[in-house]
Amino acid sequence: AAEQVLEWQAYGQLLTRDGNHGPLAAPQNLYACRGVEQWLALAVTTDAQWTALGQLLGRPAWATDPALAAAAGRRAQHDRIDAELARWCAAEDRDAVVGRLLAHGIPAAPVLHPREFAQNSQARAREFFATEAHAVTGAHELPGLPLRFSEMARWYRAPAPTLGEHTAEVLREVLGLNAAAVAELRALGVVGGRPVGM
Repeated sequence: AAEQVLEWQAYGQLLTRDGNHGPLAAPQNLYACRGVEQWLALAVTTDAQWTALGQLLGRPAWATDPALAAAAGRRAQHDRIDAELARWCAAEDRDAVVGRLLAHGIPAAPVLHPREFAQNSQARAREFFATEAHAVTGAHELPGLPLRFSEMARWYRAPAPTLGEHTAEVLREVLGLNAAAVAELRALGVVGGRPVGM
């Protein structure tokens, strides 16, 4: 929402809805590929990328139209380009075509379902997931943050504590009780590791 305010205040430009189209890249959109809910994101940001895309498509007449050679022409005919790319992508396997686009230097990525993200090679290479071993629930992968702090090797320092796991430590080190006093509290049922009645 702030982007609209800033564009108006700084440049007098009133931003309106434009779907997945951006102010610079053309074409830029999401395209459905073969299969159910298989989408790819594509953004052509330079004339060289547009030329490479045309070559990958097999140089169809519409893609070699001189009016589309520059970004301004492509933005003016974005809907036409979208319709052509939608037809092409509909017959393509998402992951295979993303690989071919990237190999030609064209920015593209699969649009992933949350369930697919755990297998994403980029997330894996950046160690986005951390395995934590919990005393009760066992070992599980947990997602981290999309950033790293140089002073912090791991986002998760320890698994979530169990009930009463640190009680003796707090009673001794924070409150200064000796081992006999902690044992007495445990014997009286004041502290423990299980809820009363279990």
